[in-house]
Amino acid sequence: MNLKSQITPTWCPGCNNYLILGALQAALSASNIKPENIVFCVDIGCSGNMADFISTYTSHTLHGRSIPFAMGVKLANPKLTVVVIGGDGGIYGEGLNHLIAAARMNIDIKVVVANNQLYSLTTGQTSPTTPKGAKTKSTPLGNLNESIDPQKIIPAVSSQALVDTADSKNPLQLNQKVKQLMDHKGFALLDVQQVCVAFGKQLIG
Repeated sequence: MNLKSQITPTWCPGCNNYLILGALQAALSASNIKPENIVFCVDIGCSGNMADFISTYTSHTLHGRSIPFAMGVKLANPKLTVVVIGGDGGIYGEGLNHLIAAARMNIDIKVVVANNQLYSLTTGQTSPTTPKGAKTKSTPLGNLNESIDPQKIIPAVSSQALVDTADSKNPLQLNQKVKQLMDHKGFALLDVQQVCVAFGKQLIG
């Protein structure tokens, strides 16, 4: 089953979002779920462009609102496979309260977070996962905030929800983790660690 749309991805050359897209397409193709039974709810940001590159039902939601939109879709039709795609800004920043609500409810949606520790679409400002002390475009003297760790937050609010992490530097691991995400029954989140090829240099060194 081919889930690729006819639109060519427009991410920067070398962007790790290509790997996330490929892993999702591989996992869903192997599952034999019909495209008409899959709904992607995507957030604002570079990862949000994924809505154009997958030939299933998709909804490009408001910033931070991809999870509640996905919850509504799943509640309206529980038979659908509902996948959320967002960045660390939309999911852990604007949408953190929705993330916690979905995990507590253990609603059967799958959340993939493209976590590059920055708001990269807006050229590299600090995000909720930017390391403390990091000097970024918006924190030239160093980030004062502790970074958010979903692997501590999710278990604190739900004993049934799945939370895991994958490193985009390891495509084989990423593919395996995405498949595990899709196979889980209940709320599941995969935090995909990546480095923005355009603005991530400010976090290195």
